[in-house]
Amino acid sequence: MVEIATMSDRASGDSSRLQLSGELDVAVVPQVRAQLVDANGDIELDCGGLTFIDASGLNLFVELDHACQSRGARLTLVDPTPCVTRLLDLSGLAAILHVRHEGSVA
Repeated sequence: MVEIATMSDRASGDSSRLQLSGELDVAVVPQVRAQLVDANGDIELDCGGLTFIDASGLNLFVELDHACQSRGARLTLVDPTPCVTRLLDLSGLAAILHVRHEGSVA
């Protein structure tokens, strides 16, 4: 199970930020997608609390990245945990997706 917390949603519509914690898997990907269905601008996913991610979570990142690009926006994964970083590296997505480290993960 993943916990989703909306950290900021600017009224101007230029960015949405969700904090994800727990497990991002096939059971909860639809919940995350539903939170972002109306996003208009940039999306930041704070991944610093994720303890597990599966292929459906990686696929969600790709879907969101494509959706952002199609509207001239950007998806940013913030502070991915080692398990997320490992899968991004193994899948080759680390070279495609934008990742930012703010320091909450060593």
